[in-house]
Amino acid sequence: MSEKIKSQFRIKQKIFTSLRLNFLSAVNAFFQFFSLKKSRPFWGMVYDSVSKQPLDPVIVKLLYADGREVETCVTDLAGRYGFLARPGKFKIFARKTNYLFPSQFVKGDKDGLMEDLYHGEFFVLKEDSEVIAPNIPMDPAGIDWNQQAKQKIQSVNYYSKLLFKRLTEIIFWFGLVFSALLAFEQRVIWPNLWLIAVFVYLCLMMLALWIKPARLWGQVILKTGLPEYQDMVLELLSEKFPGMRFGKAVIHEDGKFLLRANPGRYLLSVNLVDRSKNSLTLGLSPVRVGQNGVLNKTLVIKAKS
Repeated sequence: MSEKIKSQFRIKQKIFTSLRLNFLSAVNAFFQFFSLKKSRPFWGMVYDSVSKQPLDPVIVKLLYADGREVETCVTDLAGRYGFLARPGKFKIFARKTNYLFPSQFVKGDKDGLMEDLYHGEFFVLKEDSEVIAPNIPMDPAGIDWNQQAKQKIQSVNYYSKLLFKRLTEIIFWFGLVFSALLAFEQRVIWPNLWLIAVFVYLCLMMLALWIKPARLWGQVILKTGLPEYQDMVLELLSEKFPGMRFGKAVIHEDGKFLLRANPGRYLLSVNLVDRSKNSLTLGLSPVRVGQNGVLNKTLVIKAKS
């Protein structure tokens, strides 16, 4: 792969689309903080059903109903994973040493903070949705020294997070009821600070219903002919150490991809893979992953003029 071939292509981000997605992410994060909206499943989490700690590394496979493998991913330190959805009948399988799946300790669809739980059942998608990423509890079946060592370094205080979530819900709804009672008690139409407070609360609730969440996937748009290839692959690389990879995703036929990573700045590498598994790098582009932890930008690839 020569530098001449690499230089024939240019990767450009759609600035307006990126700004709109960043704005939607920030607004929805505000609504989710006050429990006006459920958080979107940018990824699912595989976790210990007893300690509620995230598990890694866990091999998670998306399988067709006949057992054929669609895609495989490995959870990160926070136990996160996810698959870009497509129509069909599927099943998810999770495997980790010293842990059992599906869980026998946790039943139902909820487990405190955890919602949309998965227990090994088949599910059908009739059309493309956003992301396949239910939360997966796994039961400890033995002592996992790796997991215990990791908890000493990075432990998630599950019950503190649950308490904080419940307190924010109580404060929000208590404030609404308290403001409404005072506004009714004063019986003054205008000016009335408590009436204004009730109006603000109602506006926030209406906006939470009206504003659509930011999409979970990114998309690549091709503006030029490319050499024959089998797959197009995206990689997130370190800005300081370009050989260090932080994320990888295969682009679907419609140009969509699901690429997750910790918030920060990266270099995005766009690569073509031919049938002989040879890789051709089209170019590098600086990108930023926001607090939602996914790269959901629109990328345009075209030949340089």
